[in-house]
Amino acid sequence: MSLVRWFRKNNKKIMAIVVIVIMVGFIGGSYIQQLSRRAGGRHQAVAYFADDRPMTNYDLALARRDLEILKMLSADTMLRSLTDPLFRARDLHAAVLGELLFADRTTSPAFLSHIKQVINTNQYPITDKQINDIYNRTMGSDVYWFLLKNEVGHTGVKVSNDFSGTQLARNIPRITGGAATYQQLMHAIVNRHGLAEKDILTTFSELMAVLNYAKIVCGTEDITASQLRHNIKWESERMDLEFVQFDSAVFAESQPEPAQDEVSAHFEKFKKYFPTEVTEQNPYGFGYKLPDRVRLEYIAVRLDDVSAIVTRPTNDEAQEYYQRNAEQLFTEQVPLDPNDPNSMTIDRTKTYAEVAGTILKGLHHRKINSRAEKILQDAKTLTEAALQDLDTDFTALTSEQFEQLAGDYETAADLLSEKYKLKVYAGETGWLGAADMQTDKNLGSLYIAGYGYSPLPLTRIVFALDELGVSELGPFDIQRPMLYQNIGPLVDISGRMAGEISGRIMALVRVIEAQKAAEPDSIDRSFSTDTLVLEQTPDETDRQKVYSVREKVVEDLKKLAAMETTKSRADEFLDLAAKDDWHSAVDKFNELYGREDDQDDNSAQTFRVQNFTNLRRIPPPVLKSLAVQTEGDPAAHVLLNERKRESILRDRIYSLIPPDSNTPETMPVVLELKPNMSYYCLKDVVLKRPYREDYETIKAMRAHKENFVRSQSLAPVHFNPENVLKRMSFRLITRDEGPADANVPPQAEAEL
Repeated sequence: MSLVRWFRKNNKKIMAIVVIVIMVGFIGGSYIQQLSRRAGGRHQAVAYFADDRPMTNYDLALARRDLEILKMLSADTMLRSLTDPLFRARDLHAAVLGELLFADRTTSPAFLSHIKQVINTNQYPITDKQINDIYNRTMGSDVYWFLLKNEVGHTGVKVSNDFSGTQLARNIPRITGGAATYQQLMHAIVNRHGLAEKDILTTFSELMAVLNYAKIVCGTEDITASQLRHNIKWESERMDLEFVQFDSAVFAESQPEPAQDEVSAHFEKFKKYFPTEVTEQNPYGFGYKLPDRVRLEYIAVRLDDVSAIVTRPTNDEAQEYYQRNAEQLFTEQVPLDPNDPNSMTIDRTKTYAEVAGTILKGLHHRKINSRAEKILQDAKTLTEAALQDLDTDFTALTSEQFEQLAGDYETAADLLSEKYKLKVYAGETGWLGAADMQTDKNLGSLYIAGYGYSPLPLTRIVFALDELGVSELGPFDIQRPMLYQNIGPLVDISGRMAGEISGRIMALVRVIEAQKAAEPDSIDRSFSTDTLVLEQTPDETDRQKVYSVREKVVEDLKKLAAMETTKSRADEFLDLAAKDDWHSAVDKFNELYGREDDQDDNSAQTFRVQNFTNLRRIPPPVLKSLAVQTEGDPAAHVLLNERKRESILRDRIYSLIPPDSNTPETMPVVLELKPNMSYYCLKDVVLKRPYREDYETIKAMRAHKENFVRSQSLAPVHFNPENVLKRMSFRLITRDEGPADANVPPQAEAEL
């Protein structure tokens, strides 16, 4: 038999041996070596926990051995893959425990991103900071494992070795892709370390006990029957709506200018509120408090301009790329029988002719992006030249030192324009809030790629400045920037979102000023809000975007004054609709009162009939969860205020329906909504209530779901590294002189 045929015949056995060797090699006898190095001092106490119980070097060595055994058993992978059997949702207790004990820079960034997606999808009230804190550990994993194991040891929560053996036997082949079985892996560990299979299973059982204990203590809050009925009602009821909105802004332009004393009084009354912040004292959502803001300086290139200075790829380059990547990138599955789409499939490699166009386009964009990045890396070199001569690490510099050492962007842009024979843009923005940046067509699409698992948006980076401290950056993101520190190169992600290979621009950015949120010092406060500008049309060259507090106050007062007119127009519309159909009435109103700039655009008509089906009310817990989830997002208040206004509208419509009916008593009806400064002409409102049979069917499932969500939401709290240390009263021993005897109570302790 040839060697190749022998390998093919025994490939599964070979893979099993390779997997086992790799996994066992991970330990490599380190436990025995560590014990031998600690000979004579292994029973030395290094810390105390609980009621002055000592933690010794020997305890930590055993804890490290446990973690190594668990790693060999693929316990880290098992924890990351566990799901709730009923809801098929990721088990956050297992996931967070796995990251606390087995965090790995090669796998944790992707898994961290996945955890945050699970939190958002399931609306768990968990902040990014709570998840990020899992990685902010002051002790090693062995300390946390030792404490967690001891915490559970006296509670009576146990897992049998028989159960653990069954779990491992089921999961090991799945995790290793069938390359290793329970018996093979266990045999390798036993032979390598001389441990009994029972001891190995006991270690895994202790891990499962820690996990089960966490679920018990996090899931003890019972939901009452009244709460359950209320939640099911909010979740199951649906509304179908048909209406026309009348916004007071449409009629505000015709209002007279408010008096100066009225303007000043209005400003003083609402200057402490953020815009659209609705409260009982501020039902319309007036607000003139200025948000956290930054001024940016930028160097940018247009990728279309870069395209003109790079050579297009040749067919030879494309064919070489195809030959290297044909099997990995250009293989598809096709039916074995082309005439039978249900027949078994086989792999087919596409021919070069089929993919040549795609390859040529991709190589061209790769060259464009590479050249653009080279230009901006040169810009970094030019503007950071003074940093290269420093004896100290630049990360230790202050913002003031960065400002003194920073190179000039305009000068660098001119030099690069001359070097690369294309226009390199440089400029400064006005004062921008996070919402301004996110909605800007250029700044809102700029991200740093390659950090963590997901691209990091510029908005979150710049508002993480120490001067602001608004954004929450993760453990695998970049460090908080300082004023005048270069950020980038930043890529434009808008092209990828549209299905293209690259975006429109690439840029280098730095923050040159930052201001915390504050009330305006005067009603006459105004400032530029210009964003990243590349080219302007002739009529835009001298036009600067300016935010004026006074103009905003006057605008709001005019809209407020127009509310009476808006109500009259809504009543007028209902009278007209009663004589004719609603769509004809809408057309007539657009002719009479529509904005001039909307007249030629049917999709942007001032007035239109809107239809929504299956609308649910937005329960307060959902708004609360959203508020918690978006902590650390500098523009979160915009989304939150929008959802709150939407919730108020739905609640107001719902309040029109009597308890014993599915429609309001009188229809059509005019409804005022102060937060939107609008009136709504409601044509049809139909509420679809759940039947009692529906309630009986779903109440058990809903109760379990409520408890599951609450329990999952407490997982990062229970396994927070600092909380583990505090629960177990962990404190390091500090000594002025030599080591003390482990049996002697500590003379000095340091609380962590």
